[in-house]
Amino acid sequence: MREFAGRTAVVTGAAGGIGRALALAAAARGMRVVATDLEAAALAPVVEDCLARGAASAEAVALDVRDAAALEALAADLDARLGGVALLFCNAGVLVPRRLWEQTAREFDWVMDVNVKGVAHAVRAFLPRMLAKGAPGRVVITGSMGGFIPSPMLAAYSASKAAVWAMAETLAIDLAAAKSAVGVSLLAPGAVRTRIFEADRHRDAGADALTGVPAAMRDAMIAGTAKAGIDPEDVARITFEAVEAGRFWIFPHPQMLAALPERTAAMVEGRDPEFDFARAFRR
Repeated sequence: MREFAGRTAVVTGAAGGIGRALALAAAARGMRVVATDLEAAALAPVVEDCLARGAASAEAVALDVRDAAALEALAADLDARLGGVALLFCNAGVLVPRRLWEQTAREFDWVMDVNVKGVAHAVRAFLPRMLAKGAPGRVVITGSMGGFIPSPMLAAYSASKAAVWAMAETLAIDLAAAKSAVGVSLLAPGAVRTRIFEADRHRDAGADALTGVPAAMRDAMIAGTAKAGIDPEDVARITFEAVEAGRFWIFPHPQMLAALPERTAAMVEGRDPEFDFARAFRR
């Protein structure tokens, strides 16, 4: 996909972090930007920034990706008003750092419903309409290196991102078999400087109070992300380069790929799992 100006991009989870950066990158290419998020108040400045960056138009839609009907309604509305969507970013994602046996059922369901079902809902709502247009387009699904390299305290999150990886890869195979003009990419970043560890801000939506999570552990995660992470704007730049080139795999942290052959070798040899932060998160 190389033509962006005047076409429409939808970004879920656009109020901050990677989603906001993707929305601004689309705006800088002259696209019509539809920014969606659960946090309605946080979308207003994103829309303003998109217009300032050169968006053909920009609008905010308060939306919960767990609501399949809401995504279907949005897709139908954009099809009628703007002639459909060319670029869909399934980006909304949440995380609650907690050991699996201490994770509440409510939290586990929330992570899976947003990170996994939210992607499926968006694809079902938008992709059939994109395919019907017959024009070049792209679906970009935000996964994580955590889907390839599970980390301590992140069982639910890592499981959700492993599921997203499988969904995206299968979708790519199915679209190729259908000789579709619409492609798909899996965005799998490592540490990015976002607010994803601040689950308390989403407590009403699905995260319980982070009781039982050692403060030192949570602080270490936040500090590690700040130290080893990259800025969301860099992730957006790398993503659009991949979209233009038509690449499926998008790895903003290519140095982390070195850990994958080691993991595969351990599996084949039957070695027990182990986690080495320095080895997995090479800078």
